[in-house]
Amino acid sequence: MEFKLGFGPMSSMITDILLDYARSKERPLMIIASRNQVDVNGGYVMTTTELQHRHSAKFSEYAILCRDHCGPYFLDSERGLSESQALEATKKTIASDIENGFSLIHIDTSRCENPYRSADELFEFTLGLLPTVLFEFGTEENVGTVAGVKTYLEDVNFASKHANIKFVVAQTGSLTYEDRQAGTFEFDTVRRLVEHANSKGVGLKEHNADYLSAEQLRLRRQTGVHACNIAPQLGVLQTQAIIKLADYYGVPTTDFRQTVLDSGRWAKWTDSTDTDMKVKVAGHYCFNSDSYCRLEEQLNQLCNVKLVVDKAVSDCLDLYYTILY
Repeated sequence: MEFKLGFGPMSSMITDILLDYARSKERPLMIIASRNQVDVNGGYVMTTTELQHRHSAKFSEYAILCRDHCGPYFLDSERGLSESQALEATKKTIASDIENGFSLIHIDTSRCENPYRSADELFEFTLGLLPTVLFEFGTEENVGTVAGVKTYLEDVNFASKHANIKFVVAQTGSLTYEDRQAGTFEFDTVRRLVEHANSKGVGLKEHNADYLSAEQLRLRRQTGVHACNIAPQLGVLQTQAIIKLADYYGVPTTDFRQTVLDSGRWAKWTDSTDTDMKVKVAGHYCFNSDSYCRLEEQLNQLCNVKLVVDKAVSDCLDLYYTILY
């Protein structure tokens, strides 16, 4: 079975929707959990064990658990740690992932002083726990500019010497900003990168693939991009649905909106002073807050919240699967 699309578990509800979608439509998908979302000791969504146990009944052959950006300093709490300490913390994430049935680990050492040396250490550690685990690899920060050809060739050459490499991450020019795709797509360069990946028997994976139109997705297919990740868009879809339902039924959203604004998490996605935009792009960080839980509980007395969110998420997924498969 070919897994081309990875989706972030932005909430417990969205994770349920993704798993139901994969099983009912028989469409393979990767659940790509970042360390800030889901980790051994917690995350703004849940712990690693909770992700596996809470949703285990809905897993099928069409969905696999994957770790996204697994490397030092991709957990906010690691700021201030030495690199050796951050590496050990990353190993704890990996050990828990293996214990909880993750199939693919994205080794990302882009924030390390010596990315390849640190990657060697993490590859060796992970294979020692599970020799059959699959890997994704990358050493470039996702900032929306196309990967330098030289850097990507080096990453592919390095990764292909290791066992079980499934994907090597390349920047394609795409960039997720606010509630839109703000980047570009460097067609000729990406095609060249894909050709090199193919020559080494690995796949090119694009991150920041949120909010792509049908035309933009067709460009990915034409160049041969092997896989794409979509995450923040799903969180925005749930937030938009909640706010829209609350407005329709006259349920106050003041407390939830203030919780999101106070979190400051919107700063990653927007520099706008528009409070509506801040809430839209950062609402998912606060889905476990008391204010959100009260809001959803009130709305569920008036309608089926999950049904509305499901429709929005499924429509999004349908577009990606229709074009890329």
